[in-house]
Amino acid sequence: MLYRSLLLPFLFIVLQAGAQIQTQFPAQNQFDTYRQSGVQEKIFLHTDKNFYLAGEICWFKVYYVDASFHKPLDLSKIAYVEILDKNNKAVLQAKIALNEGDGNGSIYLPATLESGNYRLRSYTNWMKNYPADFFFEKNITIINPRKVYDGDSVQQKEAYDVQFFPEGGNLVNGIRSTIAFRITDQHGKGVTCDGVVVNEKNDTIRKISTLKFGMGNFEMIPSSGTKYRAIFSLGNGKKIESVLPAAYTTGYVMHLESVDNNQLKIAIETSRDIHSAVYLFAHTRGSVKTSMKADVLNGTAEFIIDKNKLGEGISHFTVFNEERQPVCERLYFKYPAQKLSITMKTDATGYEPRNKISFEVNSSNQDIKPVQADLSLAVYKLDDLQGLDEMDINNYLWLSSDLSGTVESPSFYFTNINELTLAAMDNLMLTQGWRRFKWEDILQNKKPSFDYVPEYVGHIVNGRVVKAGTGQPAKEIDTYLSVPGTRTQFRTTQSNAKGAIKFEMKDFYNDGEIIVQTNNQRDSTYTIEITSPFSDNHSNKPLPAFKLPNENATTLTNHNISVQVENVYNGLKQKQFRLPALDTSTFYLKPDITYLLDNYVRFTTMEEVLREYVKPVNVKRRNGKYYFPVFDELRKLFFETDPLLLLDGVPVFDMNKFINYDPLLVRKLEVVSRVYYMGNTFFSGIVNFVTYNGNLTNYELDPHATVIDYDGLQLQREFYSPVYDTRQRAESKLPDFRNLLFWSPNIKTNEKGKQNISFYSSDLPGKYVLVIQGITAEGNTGSSVMQIEIREPASVTNK
Repeated sequence: MLYRSLLLPFLFIVLQAGAQIQTQFPAQNQFDTYRQSGVQEKIFLHTDKNFYLAGEICWFKVYYVDASFHKPLDLSKIAYVEILDKNNKAVLQAKIALNEGDGNGSIYLPATLESGNYRLRSYTNWMKNYPADFFFEKNITIINPRKVYDGDSVQQKEAYDVQFFPEGGNLVNGIRSTIAFRITDQHGKGVTCDGVVVNEKNDTIRKISTLKFGMGNFEMIPSSGTKYRAIFSLGNGKKIESVLPAAYTTGYVMHLESVDNNQLKIAIETSRDIHSAVYLFAHTRGSVKTSMKADVLNGTAEFIIDKNKLGEGISHFTVFNEERQPVCERLYFKYPAQKLSITMKTDATGYEPRNKISFEVNSSNQDIKPVQADLSLAVYKLDDLQGLDEMDINNYLWLSSDLSGTVESPSFYFTNINELTLAAMDNLMLTQGWRRFKWEDILQNKKPSFDYVPEYVGHIVNGRVVKAGTGQPAKEIDTYLSVPGTRTQFRTTQSNAKGAIKFEMKDFYNDGEIIVQTNNQRDSTYTIEITSPFSDNHSNKPLPAFKLPNENATTLTNHNISVQVENVYNGLKQKQFRLPALDTSTFYLKPDITYLLDNYVRFTTMEEVLREYVKPVNVKRRNGKYYFPVFDELRKLFFETDPLLLLDGVPVFDMNKFINYDPLLVRKLEVVSRVYYMGNTFFSGIVNFVTYNGNLTNYELDPHATVIDYDGLQLQREFYSPVYDTRQRAESKLPDFRNLLFWSPNIKTNEKGKQNISFYSSDLPGKYVLVIQGITAEGNTGSSVMQIEIREPASVTNK
């Protein structure tokens, strides 16, 4: 008897241990293949602040990283930045150059804007292949004191949205389930309330209440044939009812709980009366962390997960049945241990107006060892209109960017982590879903299709060639894009079967027109349409309610005065732009011969110029048409066809027209005396005429050419911060009403993790906040906030 009593527990332990096996999930290879089909990207924008007046400048730093490891990425070279209004209409747009995961820019907020809340968003061309929920988004407020605000034309009615989320995704009759819920108002903000769950007889099953941000959870065992309702009592005395999801007769239920600091337990229950197996598959942002198999015994299976095997941030646990069908899914958050620690030490805590403010920045890792970091810093005035930003690079990359819905007050989850924080985080995981793929696509071996390519060389101008009159796509048509100017920017491409064309533009800095055309001597019956590179897709995240801050009228008036004073006295200084170091050579690099026409006798006709001293170019005339064949230095004879003839970078196809152009307007002529290949096209030499102004002076374009305004990459605006390093400058009578004291998007700490920064205070007393954040090459992120005070000058306080 003793032997049998010892043997039974032993067999039970063996059975339990044998129920969980570390194994490769049968579809893991399919998952890996799908995941490796394309890199995932994330973008974060650090803005100087989040409250603006029309007439101010919104400054921002772009952090561009891979979505899996958050390391700075050097794939896409362009970030698109937009400000959208409440109707998702873009009111301002910009293209920002990226270099090794880094970029920065600014947007001037014009007086044409209406007062309201706006959405600032950013993405790459490659990110347009995925839903707009993947784009970076941030809410900002813009007030226009010069426009009367009449309120929203359509007032939003008070409305509440109640959603229930059974853990794992399913309710099954007779099985205990955890059910999370979320209650939000018409602006997407969580609502605090209490409630009860009742059955059809109005018997109370459970009392429930929200924990934080309108979210909570409860447990119940649904009964077959019974319908359940939740009745919520709001703080304003109103009550709302909502029906719980119907329970299935058969299915699987999943429950996750933390065993201790090192382990998680995932319990699976099913009503299916069969002996089977289930698989647990876990990944963190596409990186596989564990794969297990367990036998279902008496309707239950259990998995024990080592937390150390999970990646930091959000992990997905997916349960599959024996037929490899996904039956349950759950999110879990693991707080990142690898952090970037940023500290700031100022030379004082209080300053007088126009004082020098100096401080040292230190960056270190979790082991308090110095580490180099890429940082951005904003120093702005705090008041009852401009507070601290809830979003930073840390909580965005680790949390918000991997969830489909809005995360209310994301900083809450990373500040004072305790039992309340952990419980609120678990509710957030239960009520959110986020997957960058569909399991059915993976299991069916569907390869993802991509309509947009990464811009890894430069900006891509897209368009379409159609037949005039019919609008039908035209294939295999040579098209040419030019940016008029002294810096020759010229590209050519051929339309595909759908008539689509694309021009890859490296270092495309342009704030004027582009000219796109076909060869009008050969293809004059086609029209070219250029498409916008900005996305038409939008997320469904609601903007918060906007109300004109009438109760803060004095503060708003002071802000308005500051903006007007700064624009009057320093407006021109904020319009200084820095031209990046560019390769200014033409696309053909070095010409074989260059003619500066002012060094020669200035003839009055183009034919005389070419005949008299441009020896590599012959002038011929056949059947009333001019030809300009170029001498081929390789074969030592003239080409039989015309060269690519350019005027300020714009191709000219009508030689009879060009022969009458005034040569006195031309400053320079360059000749390429060889076959030149450009993509799938080749030219019998190149003859490039450049005018003095680079603007096609007095030249009339062919009417078939498409001329449109098209902005290229944004030039970097220089942030103006006055220097009061002498008594004369400090005592200047020019007012200094800056409420943004300093902005720097390019702070780099050295190998010792240090960097010294200094700037000067303005004439406005008050509390100011220093917000610095950034990233390391390994993908560790961090931020830091510090406050200083600008006091009234001593001469004023003494009075």
